[in-house]
Amino acid sequence: MIALLYPAEDLFFPLDYPRKGEIAREDIIATFPFTIAKSQSEIRDEKQAAADAIPIIIEYDSARVIAELNRFDHFIFVADSVAEGIERLRHNGEKGPTDIEVLIGKAGAGIASLYPTMNANVIADFLRQGKIKSAGIIIKDILKNTIYFTGVLPDLKLLPDVKNHSVIVRIGKRETFLIRNRLLDLSKAYVAFLAELKNRSLIDSFNVDNYYNIGRHFIVPNLTVDAEEMLARREEAMGEISPISDSISVGDVIVRAGSQVTDRQARILEEMYHQTELTSEKVSWFRPYLPVLARLILILVAFAMLYLYLFYFHNRIYKSNQKLLALFFVYGIVLVLIYFLGNRLNLSVYTYPIAIFAILVTVLFDAEVGTFNVFIFAMLLGILHRFNFSIVIITMIAGIVACYTIQGVQRRSTFFKSVIYLVITYVSLVLILESFKVSPTEEMLKLTGYAFANALISPILAMGILPIFESVFGFTTNVTLLELSDLNRPLLKRLALEAPGTYHHSILVGNLAEAAALAIGANPLLARVGAYYHDIGKMEIPEYFVENQLGIKSKHDSLTPSMSAIILSSHLKKGRIIGEEADLPDEVLNFIEEHHGTMLMSYFYNRAKEAGGEEPSMDDYRYPGPKPQIRETAIVMLADSVEAASRTLADPKPARIRNLVQNIINDRFQSGELEECPLTLKDLAEIRESFTQILIGVFHHRIEYPEKEEAK
Repeated sequence: MIALLYPAEDLFFPLDYPRKGEIAREDIIATFPFTIAKSQSEIRDEKQAAADAIPIIIEYDSARVIAELNRFDHFIFVADSVAEGIERLRHNGEKGPTDIEVLIGKAGAGIASLYPTMNANVIADFLRQGKIKSAGIIIKDILKNTIYFTGVLPDLKLLPDVKNHSVIVRIGKRETFLIRNRLLDLSKAYVAFLAELKNRSLIDSFNVDNYYNIGRHFIVPNLTVDAEEMLARREEAMGEISPISDSISVGDVIVRAGSQVTDRQARILEEMYHQTELTSEKVSWFRPYLPVLARLILILVAFAMLYLYLFYFHNRIYKSNQKLLALFFVYGIVLVLIYFLGNRLNLSVYTYPIAIFAILVTVLFDAEVGTFNVFIFAMLLGILHRFNFSIVIITMIAGIVACYTIQGVQRRSTFFKSVIYLVITYVSLVLILESFKVSPTEEMLKLTGYAFANALISPILAMGILPIFESVFGFTTNVTLLELSDLNRPLLKRLALEAPGTYHHSILVGNLAEAAALAIGANPLLARVGAYYHDIGKMEIPEYFVENQLGIKSKHDSLTPSMSAIILSSHLKKGRIIGEEADLPDEVLNFIEEHHGTMLMSYFYNRAKEAGGEEPSMDDYRYPGPKPQIRETAIVMLADSVEAASRTLADPKPARIRNLVQNIINDRFQSGELEECPLTLKDLAEIRESFTQILIGVFHHRIEYPEKEEAK
């Protein structure tokens, strides 16, 4: 599944072709001519861009402008003629002031009849101020060179809504490019006309309002949008878009050695590979599938190494489908996260949650298994990412740091301590690896931020995921064991009340087992917790066990040896049932069944032999087992026997304690009770020394205090 599904788009792409953003190791030269076709989306986008590049086409009506200016000239001619006639009458004294005003009013009305849009009073004011010709020159100049220079639209809102901010104004065969916001409609033309009159009035003193009220009537729209021409040009521009992106000739250098592959070069390389693939398909049908087959073989090799490691060194994991499934779930979850971050979000390799993988495997199994799996995972990522050495280095270093900072976790705060080490590790990796690449300072700062966030978030996410694995796959982690080691738990408090002798015996066995496990490198927490619960089956009938009889007559005196043996061995089965009802994990329940192994209950067996009659079978007087399967259960078996036997010592001197411990270990070894667990002779020697030191401390010599003399 990993070989075929991760990452799918890279399956058929060869390893020797660099990807976008990678550095080419050598010159890549085209060995045959080929073309790069544009995708449909690219063609569509380019056509849209070409269409958007065509500006609005506007037709300039010169005839309308000429006609309007001629009409203005005619107005000035008429007004000037009337003004000269009135001025002669005033100069010759033929008319008085009152008559002159009457004539001006009649003249204004007469001219207004020729120009219906104009007001008679405005024309009369224009005649009164005189200088008609100079006024005409000023107004016509503004109309011609300011207003009609670009032309006037009826309304700017009528322009098409296009992205291009340029317009083409066509005056005959001449085309002028203008910015759209320079175009005038009627309202803007009136404002521009008034503003220009005010500027002129600063030089030539005249009545601005009067000039404006005359000239504004000769401003008319002369621009029209040529929609047909604009559409034709857009169609022509879109038709010129070529479906070919690039044409490559034989001998063209696609990528230079040492240069970073651009997006364009990556597309050319991909097309060159596909062309080569098409050619090879004609020779052999299976050739295009060779990259997939090679990837599958390499991944199988990686997991074969993992299987061999588990088979030879961790056979209990290898034989447990549940544990293997949990391990592969860790692989799957982290690979999905890496695929999402790297292939979908295109984030840096420093964001890959390597620490989550290392922490989960280490906490669920141990640091040794975690470390080996980190190496397998680094190999796996290297294969999946085209032998990217940076990914391999980052995975190995960050993974190993995570393994050894989280090993033996006994409280959840250890996860946060791991954050500190991971932050230091990731930041150091960024500085070292990016220095080799001579990355810019800004890039290194960004990658450092990614690495810091990854180191901060990964342990927290692992801490959140861990309980799911504990409950779904039945794992017993050190965190779970810590909770079970609380002496205030209901089961242990019940043991203390109902079988106090067994309770104190279990506490001492726990101390012995923890010290021995620590001495040989086993799990001391598991050994201690297993010792606490190994005799919980005695709660049902505590009075049948010597540590709870408190000097009263033994109940076994009235029972047959075989019945006593049945009662004695029943505490294993009852303990298992009580433990399951209390939801104890299997790792702890195993201590209940394995701490006696298949040992012979020699006391009752000898009593049966002494009773005479038929020779008793030894199998009837053995515990049902199984024998200890792991070092921790074997340690508890030895600690249980040593603690019980040490109470029979009349004079517990160090030498006698040492001999007692040695004899018990020898007996269990020779009887074959330790043959199914991985304890070595060196381990047994270390266990003997740790037991001896603990028991010497328990039975240390005390001085005799003098009795207080009675008062006379």
